[in-house]
Amino acid sequence: MDALLDAYDEQVRGHVPERAPTGSVIERDGPVVRCHHGTHGTVRHSPLGRETGPAEVDALIRRQQAAFAARCEPVEWRAYGHDPVPLDGPLRAAGFAPVGPPRILLVARIDELTGTAAPARGLRVRRLDRRHHRTRGLDRLVAARGPYPRDLADLREDHGNLLCWALNVQLLEAETRVLGAGWAEAVGSTEFVAVRGMTGPHTEFLPRWVAWARDSRALHLGTGKAPERRHFTAEAPEGPILDALLAAGFHAVSSMRAYRWSPPGPPPAARRPVSMLLDDPEHTALCDAFRADFSFKPGPASCPGIEEPPDSVTWHVGDITDTRHTPLRDLPGDHRVARVQDIVERGLRARVRPGEQLYAVSWWHQGYRFDPARVGGPGRPAWPGAVCGEGEYHKLLTRDLRMGTFWHPWEESLCVFGAELLTEVEDELTAELGTVMRRGGRNTGNVWTFG
Repeated sequence: MDALLDAYDEQVRGHVPERAPTGSVIERDGPVVRCHHGTHGTVRHSPLGRETGPAEVDALIRRQQAAFAARCEPVEWRAYGHDPVPLDGPLRAAGFAPVGPPRILLVARIDELTGTAAPARGLRVRRLDRRHHRTRGLDRLVAARGPYPRDLADLREDHGNLLCWALNVQLLEAETRVLGAGWAEAVGSTEFVAVRGMTGPHTEFLPRWVAWARDSRALHLGTGKAPERRHFTAEAPEGPILDALLAAGFHAVSSMRAYRWSPPGPPPAARRPVSMLLDDPEHTALCDAFRADFSFKPGPASCPGIEEPPDSVTWHVGDITDTRHTPLRDLPGDHRVARVQDIVERGLRARVRPGEQLYAVSWWHQGYRFDPARVGGPGRPAWPGAVCGEGEYHKLLTRDLRMGTFWHPWEESLCVFGAELLTEVEDELTAELGTVMRRGGRNTGNVWTFG
């Protein structure tokens, strides 16, 4: 089993994600990969070399504690039984406490996964999608079981709009309810798929996960050639789930124990700095309210596209660079668009209420809810919403719609509304963009026609 364990150590441990999980920040510190979620954090690393002395281990642990304490984040650290430098003792000495029972680390070659059971008569296995009507039943079932190697709610936050690609959730259903669930995750551009949790010994899910893992196109999110998924990994404590996975072809290669440390001081934030809203009732309600209150009429022939409120100013922005797939601040070309973005970001930060969330909404895509005080700048997730961009409506809004921005892609106009926001940004935007097109929806005399 040494080859399986070597592959796991080389590829999975210390793996740096190609994209940070939604609302999170990835940082490196020597052998350590830190993931800061804003609500909690994790430490991952490959096995430390035998030459690493006790003083170096203690210093490494202290640095991680300092980094997470600065963000008021509890942190999880995993210690493995086969490591040449044991970490259980140093972690306990530093104040870390074990979480849950010890787990057995399992690895399987994908071609050797056998012994899976078919669903019992009257039951079926089905994959969860974004619009599955059993989501609430699934949430109740998952909450009643566990603990899991990775919590399903946390993983769904991680993946956002990649939910149907890199995360695969299988359900065991009766006619009217969910009886079991399991979730597996593609581990970046590696050869591994990880079973992150099951509510019971449901090896019925394994054939579905194997078929999914073999479809390399479905799991490839980066550039270059898609990786071939050759291995599965899982973790389980002693009990029925472990027995079922061993019978299905997994091999026990090591042991693992999770440790947790919480810094002193204020409690962690209740939610991440950024959350992607997928079929979210709050997001749907906000879009419906905007459409109704502003008489939003999408389409190239509909200009200005909304009924602009009395406390609004609209500018013509002109030709812009396509920003749909690149953060504005990373564009090499159109600095004017980046400056407009910065002006609006500063204005919204200055005028939101303490703890108030903003919403980034576009017509055809998922939305974001985010805390403007916790995004942008070094060590923070990027601001998730564009002020303007090619080929798409963009809206930055407060939940009560008292202020925000509306970008019309065909008219190439930016409407800023809300007296308090205009106080912050109007002069700067006029200096940047030139003469105002409309005030309160009325032309200012600077007549401009589309086309």
